[in-house]
This record gives sequence, structure tokens and C-alpha cells, in this order.
Amino acid sequence: MRAVLTALHAAVVAELLVSGGSVVLRNDRHTSSGGEQFFAYDYSKHGQEWVAGSCSSRARQSPIDLPAAVPVTGTFAYKYNPIVSPIELMNNGHAYSADLAGLGYGGLTYENAWYNLLNINVHSLSEHTWAGLQQPLELHLVHKRYDGDALLVVAIAVDSPLLNAQSMAAAMAPAPAAAGSALFQLNASSGAGFLNKAKQAPQYPYPAGTQYTEPPATEPGFNPALQAFLKMPPPPVNMKVRVPADSAHAYDLNSMMQGGSFYEYAGSLTAPPCAEIVTWLVRSDPIKASDKQVMYLHDAVYKTTADFGNYRSLMPLNGRVISMRQGQMEDMPPTAAPPVQMPGKPQQSDREFRAMKWAMDAMTIAKSATDYVKDLDSRLRSAAQAHANALAPQLEPLMVNGQVVVPGGAEAMAAAAAKGTPLAPGIHPKMDPMEMQRTAETMARTLSVAAREEIEDATRQIKERSKEVAMQAAREAANMVMSGNGNMQAMAGAVPGAPPPPGAPPPGQAAPPGITR
Repeated sequence: MRAVLTALHAAVVAELLVSGGSVVLRNDRHTSSGGEQFFAYDYSKHGQEWVAGSCSSRARQSPIDLPAAVPVTGTFAYKYNPIVSPIELMNNGHAYSADLAGLGYGGLTYENAWYNLLNINVHSLSEHTWAGLQQPLELHLVHKRYDGDALLVVAIAVDSPLLNAQSMAAAMAPAPAAAGSALFQLNASSGAGFLNKAKQAPQYPYPAGTQYTEPPATEPGFNPALQAFLKMPPPPVNMKVRVPADSAHAYDLNSMMQGGSFYEYAGSLTAPPCAEIVTWLVRSDPIKASDKQVMYLHDAVYKTTADFGNYRSLMPLNGRVISMRQGQMEDMPPTAAPPVQMPGKPQQSDREFRAMKWAMDAMTIAKSATDYVKDLDSRLRSAAQAHANALAPQLEPLMVNGQVVVPGGAEAMAAAAAKGTPLAPGIHPKMDPMEMQRTAETMARTLSVAAREEIEDATRQIKERSKEVAMQAAREAANMVMSGNGNMQAMAGAVPGAPPPPGAPPPGQAAPPGITR
């Protein structure tokens, strides 16, 4: 008989080790080869025997029992971005955890400080109780202050139409020995869920050895956000799985927070080292999920933890204040109006716009240069005219066939040429002083006319060169931006052409008679 009992005892221990995986059934602190310390613990006594770190303290430990009603005294803001890329779901031997640290999925604002979302952990049964009632599941959304080590954990209970606090309380009541061996038993007549207090190995709702099938979305109370933990089969101990996600199959964590009021109290971590650095926000009412979703997660957690679950026993309140805050979703920041699509190929619209803008800027610069040249020309003309008027106020030059008549006659010019003494036009050795003055005035007038012609010619050349430079800059800008794929004819049409030569009639009109170039 003793041999039979010994064999049964060995079989039970072996079953616990297999179902518990690599969970170490002791509470101790070890040092890894790299010098990093970690804690080995289990939930055989649900944390009552833990002494590592601050676990033996009872000053502000968690979890606690929450009162039935507390008035709302404040608010906090939250904003989570949809999970649209694959995430990793880890089984660390104590809980299922979704690692979201550093992925930019948002967080919450509490007491004017921002807390980033780090991870989400699954506990079964719930660690907190609500007026003495325990829920099937509890999610912990762990946040860390952006500029410090302070932690803020949002706790959210999860139940389903058949698996809830009332059914849990009924299942925990004393039951006859023939209650059955399954962790969750579905009554064939009423369909109610029951928790077997005998702590037998959990039974998955699908036969062993069959392929995993995720809970269907058609069940009553189905929760799309909770499905992130059930999209793939729950991983074994110390293993992880990659949960698929994309824009068409996103997970919205805001749905877990909307419309909720949250108990607020100062507490600790619920696992070693139980550091008392946590502010807890515990949702006052549970969120809903389908029966199969709750059952899958509950049974998976129990199987991982050697059928103990992963909830810590309640801790004394010790005079701590419990208040209530209302969660408010932050408004989305304003966004700029979408750009207006330009005609043509979509990939070239922006390039063409920038090319046209640069071309117009080049034309503006060219026009400014032309205006400056015109102003300079006007000033030079005015100066030359003023100089001529100062030399000969009342004298107009005598023009014959476009040539100025030289005072002194042709005889004087011929005689000077015969003697080998060249004379400048308008100067004669036999001229009297009055004639010499008039000759000087005529020469000044002639020089003024010649200077004006030279200035006009220079102005015309500067205008032509300025326009050529502007057009060349516009073409280069368009080619550079459009990479050679733009419509150069359309852009060249937006640049004004060269002006007609001076004195030419406007387009469409004939030149007046008697005017020639």
C-alpha cells in the first residue's frame, strides 16, 4: 500500500513539474552569470511567504479590496495609438505579457506628467477584489513616467456573460466531493461556469492534440482588443509568439478605458521585489469578453502556473486613502489640410509646382534687374540733358542730312587739311571768341547725343542678357526638380517672351508711315 502511495505521489509531482514548465517552486533570489539579480517565486501560497525586496512589508502593498462606492474627485487623460504592426506575446512562467515598450503606442497623463505604456500582463484570477468579489481575469497596463522611475499601473477586470464575479463566488463556495475535476465545468442544463476549488489541472475547451482555433468573433461579448492575447496559441513557458497586426486588423486599447471610472491608491508591484513605487488606477467595473476568450486565458494561466493561478493575496489597507478618478480620452491634435492635387501625373505634381515657383522667382529677380537698369538709364539721360543745357541753353544744332554743319565753312577745313594741320569739326583758326564758344556748345551737344545713343544701346543689351539669364535659371530649376520628366512646353508658356525691339508697333498693327529703323 505504501508503495502505491509513493508511486502516486511521484506521479503528482511529475505532473506538476510538466504542467508548470520551468516555474521554480520556491521564493529566493539568485545572481546570474552577468551579475544581474532576479527572483524565483511561485504562487503556491499566493505571495504570503514572499520575503524578497519589500514583499514582507505591509505599509503600502498591493493588491487590496476596493470599496463599493467612492465619489469621483479628479480626472486623468489617456491616449493609445492603434496597434497596427506585429507584437510579441511572452510567457515568462508567471504571466502572459505583451511587450510594447518603445513602440510609441501612447500612454496617459497623470498629475501633469506623461507615462509611457510599457507592457500588458494577464492575471487569473483577478488580484484586486471589488467589495469582496473576485473576477476571472485582470489586465495590468504598466506605464512608466517619462522622466523617472515611478510606475503607474491601470488594472482592468474582465468577465463574460457566464464567467463573472457571481459565478466565481458560487464556485468558491464549499461543494460536494463529486463536483468534478475540470477547472471550468460547463453545466449541461444551465450553461453556467464554475471554478473547481479542488485545484485540478485545467482543461482547455478544445481536445488535446487538436489544432488551436482562436475564439470566434461571433460569440456574445466578444472583445476585439483582448483578442491580441488569443490570436495565436498561448506560448509555452519562457517562449514567445509573434501576434500579427495590420491597419485592417488593428487592436484599440482605448476601448478598454472608455467610459470608465478608476479607483486610485498608492501601492506596490504585485510580484517580487514588490517595490512600493506604484500608483494604481483600477477600473471600477469590468469590461466584457466572450466566454471562450475568458476561458482560454484563464485555463492557459493556470496551466502555466502549476494550477495555482498568478494572483497575489490581498494586502491590508493600513489607512491609505482610496479616491476615484474619471478617465478622459485626449483630443486628437489638429492636423493640416490635405494638399490639393494638381493636374497631371501625381508623382510630378509637387515637382512641377516647385519648378514653376522657382521659375517665377527667377522672373521676379530678372524684372527687378531690368527695372534697375531702366532707372539707371533714366538718370544718365537726365544728367546728360542737364549738362547739354548748361553748355548751350538756347542753341539747337543745325542738321543737314543727319550731319551737324561745322562753323567756319568748308574753305577753312580744306586749307587746314592742305597745310597738314587737322582741325576738329567746328574749330577754325580765324574764328572769333564768340564763334569758338558756339563751336564748343555745338560739340557738347554732339557729345550728349552720342552718349545718349551709347546708353540706349547698352540698356538694350542689358535687358536682353537679363531675360536670357532668367529664362536659363527657370529651365535649370524645372529640369532639376522634374528630373527631366516634366512638360517643358507648358512651363515655357508661363514665362513671358522677349519684348519687341524699340520703336516696333504692337502685335497686330502696322508701322506708321515714315518710321524706319
